[in-house]
Amino acid sequence: MIVVFGGSFNPPTIAHDQIAKHILKQTDCEQFFFLPVGDQYPKKGLISSHHRVNMLNLVCKQLPHASVSMIEVEADRVLTSFETLSIMKKQYPTQDIAFVIGADNLKDLPNWVQYEQLIQQFKIIVFRRDDIDVDQIIKTQFGLYYDQFIVLNSFGKMDVSSTMYRENLNRSDLVLACVDQYVKEHQLYGRGE
Repeated sequence: MIVVFGGSFNPPTIAHDQIAKHILKQTDCEQFFFLPVGDQYPKKGLISSHHRVNMLNLVCKQLPHASVSMIEVEADRVLTSFETLSIMKKQYPTQDIAFVIGADNLKDLPNWVQYEQLIQQFKIIVFRRDDIDVDQIIKTQFGLYYDQFIVLNSFGKMDVSSTMYRENLNRSDLVLACVDQYVKEHQLYGRGE
């Protein structure tokens, strides 16, 4: 199975690293891809994909079977998750492809573009979190596709976000040391100047 973990990764945090490790340990994942959004993604404060990809490559060096997918970075427009995964399916036609979402996104899934095709054609890995009843949501909203979901138990509470790192210049513990060093070397997010 190929696992795809999308996000802005602005920057990649220790939580992103832990999620990847947990998935690699708990599933039959043969290849793990971080999928950073492209520069045209409408998000305030998003730094260049060049730097976000470089930081993700540093994270991947410490993970088995992990790499960065450039599909959304190289696209000339913002792609939907379904479009991106369909491109991956063409690249890996014999593999099951699973897409990682948080429990908070599960509730929002019916608002995604082409969400029905997404859950029909791809596996969805969901992490339990914040006391959200993941099983109940899957049963009531996506009952027909129950088998498409892989629910993983959370690996403990992690109060970590990219925003926390960007906004707290004295918190370097929220990212891997190699990422923090890269940030300072390239004077990103107001650090290292």
